[in-house]
Amino acid sequence: MPILRCFVASLILAPSLALFCMASEDEAKMIYQPGGMWMPHQIAETHADTLKQMGLEIDPKVFADPLEFPLNAIVHLGGCSASFISPEGLVITNYHCVRGYLQFNSTAEQNLLEFGYLAHDPSEEIFAGPTARVYVTTAVDDITDRMLDGIAGIEDDLDRYNELEKREKEITKEYEENNPNTRCEVARFYGGGKFYMTVRLEIKDVRLVYAPHRGIGEFGGDIDNWMWPRHTGDFALLRAYVGPDGKPAEYSPDNVPFQPKAFLKIAEEGLKPGDLTFVVGYPGSTERLSTALEIEDEIEWRLPYLIALFRKHMDLLDEVTKDSPDLEIKGAVLYAGLSNMEKKWNGTLDGARRKDLVNLTKNQEKDLLQWIGSDENRKDQYGHAIPAINALSKESQKTREADSALSYIGHGFLNPLVNAAVTIVRMAEERPKPDIDRDPDYQERNWQRLQQSQERLQRNYAREISQAVLELNFREALDLPKDKRPQVLIDIFGEGQISDEEIHAKTTQLFEGTNLENLDERVRLLNEASIENLQKSDDALIQFALKLSPVLEEIKERRKRLSGAMVLVRPVYFQALEEFYRGKLAPDANGTIRISFGTVRGFRPQPDQGEYYPFTHVWEMAEKWAKHRGEWPFDAPQSVIDVINKRTFGPYLFQDINAVPIDFLTDLDITNGNSGSATLNARAEFTGIAFDGNIEGVASDLVFLEDATRAIHTDVRYIKWVLDAVEQADWILREMGVEPAFSK
Repeated sequence: MPILRCFVASLILAPSLALFCMASEDEAKMIYQPGGMWMPHQIAETHADTLKQMGLEIDPKVFADPLEFPLNAIVHLGGCSASFISPEGLVITNYHCVRGYLQFNSTAEQNLLEFGYLAHDPSEEIFAGPTARVYVTTAVDDITDRMLDGIAGIEDDLDRYNELEKREKEITKEYEENNPNTRCEVARFYGGGKFYMTVRLEIKDVRLVYAPHRGIGEFGGDIDNWMWPRHTGDFALLRAYVGPDGKPAEYSPDNVPFQPKAFLKIAEEGLKPGDLTFVVGYPGSTERLSTALEIEDEIEWRLPYLIALFRKHMDLLDEVTKDSPDLEIKGAVLYAGLSNMEKKWNGTLDGARRKDLVNLTKNQEKDLLQWIGSDENRKDQYGHAIPAINALSKESQKTREADSALSYIGHGFLNPLVNAAVTIVRMAEERPKPDIDRDPDYQERNWQRLQQSQERLQRNYAREISQAVLELNFREALDLPKDKRPQVLIDIFGEGQISDEEIHAKTTQLFEGTNLENLDERVRLLNEASIENLQKSDDALIQFALKLSPVLEEIKERRKRLSGAMVLVRPVYFQALEEFYRGKLAPDANGTIRISFGTVRGFRPQPDQGEYYPFTHVWEMAEKWAKHRGEWPFDAPQSVIDVINKRTFGPYLFQDINAVPIDFLTDLDITNGNSGSATLNARAEFTGIAFDGNIEGVASDLVFLEDATRAIHTDVRYIKWVLDAVEQADWILREMGVEPAFSK
């Protein structure tokens, strides 16, 4: 495909930005990537020659060690990625990754979710909240032998799972005792064929330095989410703080900025079409290494189910919060999460059907099976894997409707108060056990987290929202066919058709009959309650949790059995894939550090349409603002529009478009969890921040689509321009190593 270069026609006379395109003469470095979120060691081992051909200016071996530069400047926030960009612990991530921190510090009178926040010096940096974390990786060890030795000899699937869990707890305890102030996590790769331990310094005092006005950080809102062209300044700044002794500590005014081992250099120049780029971060999960049957189930059942469910929740939140600024703030993070995933899943489903992924994966699997069957040794080694995986998957489908409905009733994101009640019950059951025998979620290493989650819940709790959501989830479960309706709900509501009025009445009784809306009561029960005392309690939500919790544990046990069975066959399947693809196989994303690489590149939304230019810019933003009269979601602050109209661009101008670029496209492979990931140039300099993908390519979580999948990044030139020309945040820029062009 030729690279198309687009130019702005007469910005002064035509701010509507007529574009014309021509083929670029420089296509030598544009190499289609097959996708892949690669482990660090795979970059030099597998892709060194390709990267040199694409224009890499440094030794590819620098990407091999997660404990050395530049990877050691990349950090994890728990759900998002981020990176250090100064020697004083300054962290850059996405705006949408700090919404929870803004919500924690917002009131109806001072709504940071609307207006953002700027600290004018370090003394004004504000605590992000008790659950905010910055995780700095300090070690990554292969523990495969310790995890798998003798596992295949355990006959029972649940026993096999439990033994793996026991080993994981023992190894984790050992690592955390030997590495104080760390959070250690075991991750499995290739379905359990490999296990790695990641040791991360856990920084608990995280402060908000800068978050832009919503009209910058969310410009375009849900209308533009997952879309291109995009004009969103999706970036924010945090700072990691530690105690005066340099060790992680709880929030205190006496704490000092953390001094990281390394930080990224801010690129002086931005990217241009065709340039080599990298994204380094912590992608959450993908399902590409699944069988065709599993892909079909995802497309035909799971995605339609989740889309419909989340749409109902969004409609409900719209109704409940529409006349209350306070409820709108308290429901904002929930709504944003639902909206983001609902739109992504819709795009995934649409793309999967458009590309006919079911038949595509069936044909790919047919080729794999023919290759396996063509050799007796391969047949003996790999032939049983796919049939075994499919048989286990079909068995798990039998209870999926009821299991999903009940799981969402107890889900912490949708129903936090019900989840709190279940957590109290489970803690009461687990506390009397030796720590090594406890459910991992209720081991002592997690007690502080469990309490802090209750403190976080209190800031955004509203009965109006929680009760309405729970009623919706009850309705969903009670509307299942009679043979799939959960018995625990039949015991509460009875059999037959249950009216909305009956659901409302029962749910009202739960909320009016509980003391769990009180933070002190939740924390007291979490820390002190015995199961005997809870059974005697007259608290309605506690009594409901006592009925719900055992059922949720049954669901968990079924999933454990499935996992215990899969650990014998899934790695065999992956070994076959790896041999079939001659070693060029990236493991599915699993929350560990990964590297994607590719080029700045546009795409064709339809075969008969022109190719998008891979950059947007401030004139387009101003045009959208004017078209929509500055109304949400195109409500960029007037200060931004004024600076654009004055053409105050300075050194942040991109000559190719004669404007400040905002966002750009690459053909890199990212997914959820990559939000906030640093985008690096051929010298490993910070040149942008990944925050989204295009709707045409989101099906790549299942099968990578090289012609359609694009990552969307906020350009470093826009970040610097906003901080400089709009915010006059000179002290922040200088800390980033950037001399302000418009200093006061």
